[in-house]
Amino acid sequence: MNYGKYTSRQSKVVGRVYLLAATVITYGLNLFTSFKNKPRRWLEWTFLLCLIVLMGANTYNADFSTYQWLYTAKIPYGEPGYRLLTQLGYFLGLSYQQFRLILAALFLIILHRGVQKLTTHSAEFMAFYFCYPFFLDLIQLRNFMMMALLVYASHFLLTNTYRDVTLFTLLVLLGASFQNLGVLYLLVVPLYTLDSTNVGKISLLGVVFLLAIVVMSPPIAQLLLAALGQLHLSHLSLYFVQKVHLGYLPFWLFSLFDLAFTYFSYRYLTERQLLTPQKRQVIWLAFIFTIVGVVTMPLYTFEFSFARALRNVVPFVVITYLITREALPATYYLRWCYSGVFLSYFVCLLYFEMLPLWQDTILPAFSHNWLLGG
Repeated sequence: MNYGKYTSRQSKVVGRVYLLAATVITYGLNLFTSFKNKPRRWLEWTFLLCLIVLMGANTYNADFSTYQWLYTAKIPYGEPGYRLLTQLGYFLGLSYQQFRLILAALFLIILHRGVQKLTTHSAEFMAFYFCYPFFLDLIQLRNFMMMALLVYASHFLLTNTYRDVTLFTLLVLLGASFQNLGVLYLLVVPLYTLDSTNVGKISLLGVVFLLAIVVMSPPIAQLLLAALGQLHLSHLSLYFVQKVHLGYLPFWLFSLFDLAFTYFSYRYLTERQLLTPQKRQVIWLAFIFTIVGVVTMPLYTFEFSFARALRNVVPFVVITYLITREALPATYYLRWCYSGVFLSYFVCLLYFEMLPLWQDTILPAFSHNWLLGG
């Protein structure tokens, strides 16, 4: 009997058990201390460390082999910002596993810091994030990097100064250099800065929505494909080849729910003066982000990658829920109804997005991990 191999296999199993136990225990303790309004920062950071290990050291997901091969072969891939990071990785002599771990750690910390600037309930937010969309972000790393920058950048809009709006714009453009769909969120600037009664805002929404519908039509799509070919941007043509039938319908409903949920939260709490000025601004900002998700709804029917616009605004919907739940009186029946509605919505998201990943992504995340020898 080869005791060396047995010991190695045994140590891998022990490492996986420790990772699973640490994640579950810190997850539960974070929720418990949050409900008791006694959050423990060390617990929060320990849970964040578990997420870094799960995401950064993962070696088995739908995109891992492709990204590893492209990186190892030094084949340029992705948007300019991501290509620049890979060049930096080559220069530093990093393997793909090390490169991915550093990116995951950096952008999870950025996400966490961004959430802390919007709400005091960062521990509870991370608990929701772990359920959704963490395991999608584990696969689609570039989109996650863009989303993390988006959440962090959003706090600059709360002051609404030219300097901070410029910083927001630059960070959104930086995110778009990792995942080009990030360009959509530049719409947040005019939507947020225009007065809520300004007809220009309504006109802008109408134009974007109509453009999204026009792009769906086959003749326009063919013209776009030809134009992209002439401009040597053929890699973007994937977004204009219709591949979706009726699978978009639940995500349309999710987007409309996000819009109604954030708007109700804003109007109800504002009319009753239950919010501080900053919290009111945060919820209004969340509402603007959900508008961006809604105006891109027609594109869901064309290329399902645009459904990421829904996923990228879910963090703002969660933040809205956490702020609103805290603001509603504890004995008020509406607080329980409000929580019930939100949790039902969240369970539906898990059913449609997370359940299909259970066997191929979620379970392997705890077993295929190079830091633990998997």
